[in-house]
Amino acid sequence: MNTTTHSTHVQGPRKIRKTITQFEQLTRLLVLPFAFALAHVFPHWMEGMVQLVEEGNMHRFELLDVTEENNSKNYEGAYVVKMKPCKDYAIVCADLFKNRGLSYGDEIELCWDTNSLNFKFKLIN
Repeated sequence: MNTTTHSTHVQGPRKIRKTITQFEQLTRLLVLPFAFALAHVFPHWMEGMVQLVEEGNMHRFELLDVTEENNSKNYEGAYVVKMKPCKDYAIVCADLFKNRGLSYGDEIELCWDTNSLNFKFKLIN
């Protein structure tokens, strides 16, 4: 019987709640913190996908805006890139900023959906 609490498998999608910074508003990038990506996104990606992003390439995916539960919007051109020289990553989806009118101080939620293999976004305020 194994009773250890350490596991590389994450149960279900974990959400990150964050506030849009001035940097994010100006660059139209959503910063995905290194620790969150490492713990709650990368374990669900194939190893090759993680390696490509680590090497400076982009990984395309669909970003689903679920702010309005009955009227979600899908952004197909979104992608993740490593932000150099720091360890964090960026979710690039300029249309999301434009269409949602995202600005400094807005509170949002992000999570990697393990069922649909895409990011889900929600504007809280």
